Amino acid sequence: MVIKIAEISKDIDTLPEEAQILLLDFIQLLKKRYPKPENQLIENEITVSSTQKQKPHPLDTFIEKHGAWEDERTAAEIVKEIYDSRTISNYDISL
Repeated sequence: MVIKIAEISKDIDTLPEEAQILLLDFIQLLKKRYPKPENQLIENEITVSSTQKQKPHPLDTFIEKHGAWEDERTAAEIVKEIYDSRTISNYDISL
């Protein structure tokens, strides 16, 4: 399987800025989890041997089991709903 970096880059460019920032955070997490072995990257392509049996990525497994997040609302609308639904406790608790 050959992953074409140029195509991925075009897809990323179409995402909203907020999604691109989240993607950068996710990439940093992946880089910590999977350090780059020497000589693995080829210019503009990552080649994976077709004879290698790859384990499914945990994120792929999660999405397969539970599905992707689907919501028509913006992030601001979701945050507003969360804040609006909060209640104030009448309990007097001291720590």
